Amino acid sequence: MDSLFVRKHCWQIIGALSLIGALWFTIAVCRFHILGMDTAVYGWITAHVMTPGMTSVMRMLTQLSGSITVIVVAAVALAVLAVVKRWKIGVAVAVNLAGIYVLNEIIKHIVRRPRPDFPHLVFEQGYSFPSGHAMVSTAFYGFIVYLLYRYWHTARDSGARVGKIVAIVLLCLIPPVVMFTRVYLGVHYASDVCAGLLFAIAWLTLFYVPAMKRTLLKRASPAASPTKR
Repeated sequence: MDSLFVRKHCWQIIGALSLIGALWFTIAVCRFHILGMDTAVYGWITAHVMTPGMTSVMRMLTQLSGSITVIVVAAVALAVLAVVKRWKIGVAVAVNLAGIYVLNEIIKHIVRRPRPDFPHLVFEQGYSFPSGHAMVSTAFYGFIVYLLYRYWHTARDSGARVGKIVAIVLLCLIPPVVMFTRVYLGVHYASDVCAGLLFAIAWLTLFYVPAMKRTLLKRASPAASPTKR
């Protein structure tokens, strides 16, 4: 494959591979219900990681992608961006959150996978596949990472550049941490969270970010330069 083509279409390729992976998990779950990785991962967690103290930590960390947390963050972002006259970015954040919630519910009601029979360490209801927390955290925080990368200009400020890198790294860590908590707490299979991650990546790279680039986040055309005399 030509290297120029790969560089030009890198995110589309990642999105397509993510969608293929997500669909593979969907087909496998519909056919076999419980995959080998589901019992293996949970068994390893219970044998090597699970303690009363760790359970308290997991209950706290899982709220990074809880409904209240992401809705509050989106609302604050929308309000702040409206004040600084960048309201379109705030609307894009809110629409992304609403869209990924709807997509998750649609897939859940198509697959209709029950929650695991493992002991639930937090209360959850509804279907299990794909994980809403994994899907929402990846799409929500992933889109914020994209916005930081695109709009936080740090060319002449080394301190700001370090701050940008640290912020992006911390935000990128949230989805895998949340995914681990969902399996640890017994409310999702490992395949649920993997599929949620892949569906969210496909959502961002193949649909949402390209759509926003053509609508709310469309760059203004540069003003025509005056003709020299």
